[in-house]
Amino acid sequence: MKLHRNVALGIVSGLEKTLFEKYQAAEVIKRLFKSNLRWGSKDRRTIAQAFYDIIRQKRLLHALCGSEREEVNLWCLLGCWLVLNDFHIPEWTEFNKINVQEIRGKALVLIKDRRYKYSIPDWLDQMGVEAYGEITWEKEIASLNTPANLIVRVNTLVTTVKKLKYLLEKKYNIITHLVPDYPHALVFEKKQSLQSIKEYRKGWFEVQDANSQKISPWLEAESGKYYIDACAGAGGKSLHLANLTKDSAKIVALDIYSAKLNELRKRCYRNNIQSVRTVNVNDNKILQTLEPDTDGILIDAPCSGLGVLKRNPDAKWNISPERLNEILKTQEKILQTYPPLVKKGGKLVYATCSILPEENKLQVEKFLSSQSGSKFELEKEHTYFSHLTGFDGFYCARLIKKCE
Repeated sequence: MKLHRNVALGIVSGLEKTLFEKYQAAEVIKRLFKSNLRWGSKDRRTIAQAFYDIIRQKRLLHALCGSEREEVNLWCLLGCWLVLNDFHIPEWTEFNKINVQEIRGKALVLIKDRRYKYSIPDWLDQMGVEAYGEITWEKEIASLNTPANLIVRVNTLVTTVKKLKYLLEKKYNIITHLVPDYPHALVFEKKQSLQSIKEYRKGWFEVQDANSQKISPWLEAESGKYYIDACAGAGGKSLHLANLTKDSAKIVALDIYSAKLNELRKRCYRNNIQSVRTVNVNDNKILQTLEPDTDGILIDAPCSGLGVLKRNPDAKWNISPERLNEILKTQEKILQTYPPLVKKGGKLVYATCSILPEENKLQVEKFLSSQSGSKFELEKEHTYFSHLTGFDGFYCARLIKKCE
């Protein structure tokens, strides 16, 4: 691969926004492409690959550049990435200090250490080992350190999985694959933009990881009943609930961010879904206006995001033990806030896109030992590991409100 200078400048610009200014990688790459329409599809693929790989491998590449204690040199990170991928090193002044043989030799030594091989902070590696042991943790972090596939959930109110698969292949020459035990999922053979696909714009399918598609069914939602998606965000799981209930349940999607709820409303319009109502709950008093007799509440809680490193590799550099403690407190608060809205015999589903026990099993146990949690009992829980499924890491637990 020959690296053109404007492409290299794009990669470095994106890295600066993500690694230094702490903008989310997905938003950075989206804005980067939007503001540089002159880049062709090949350039975009190169930029996206290098951008995400360098974020994913930052600790290893930083060590190859010199000491990890030194300030990160983004051009050096790019140069080391080029070397490790056997790409040509342009004769630019930014790459003057790149020693190909030295970098390759040093890399062979460093990757013997799991922390460098998968580029993870020491504290996170220690937590993973303590939680799952060396063997399982290494398998999991290895899987999470690989890029995610493009996976969609089919809107079954409009079409079927098999019909959409056939249409994509015949009309657009797009190859997708069915996934056993994931009835509404299609995995795209190649990543690509979906905006040019008419059926996507008309709401026939939504981008959603396969394990994320496992969460909403835990509510066992039925038509004609009342459900709350307590931390709805942009509403992927609210939309799924509407599908599962044939758009004939009462679904209230809550969040504290107006922009996310606006995006959910747009998605509902695109999917022709009528059963979802959005409510901004940045003022706790609004919760008092909600009917306290829900058949089920889904709490897809804010978390570290360590289960979705495949698609958000920057999460491992934005999280810290201190930040994790803040997240745990937020989760505890949410678990004390919404359960009173569940009626007797109703379901409370708690989920995260993390595989850390502190955010999952231990958080549920802490809730059950509290006064409000004593009204519930744990029916079942499960961790969807990436190394066992190939998809994102998720945790889910279903609690039932006692009738006595």
